Amino acid sequence: MTENLEFVATLITVVSVKEALNSEMENFVRVRAAIDNRELRDDDKVAIFNINSTTSYQVFFIDEDTDIEKLKEEFKKMNVRLNYDSEKALKRYIEGLRNERCKELR
Repeated sequence: MTENLEFVATLITVVSVKEALNSEMENFVRVRAAIDNRELRDDDKVAIFNINSTTSYQVFFIDEDTDIEKLKEEFKKMNVRLNYDSEKALKRYIEGLRNERCKELR
């Protein structure tokens, strides 16, 4: 009998690409940039998640247009569920980016 194990992703931090590239997360950021076909810019933000009970990390680029549901779908493909508190924190962070962007446009 085999069970479907579901892993849980917990948000560790949101940092700039520059900060992430100067840390042990460098390779994870570079892999995500290659997957997303995205150029690395120092000021871009990345969310770093730990997959609980593993030494695996996942990195996603975050901006005011980030769709949490799409991010959750990416995790689902890996048999990973986003931790509730991490989802709420990330939603607040993205909302803050949107509010910041609105102020810049005024």
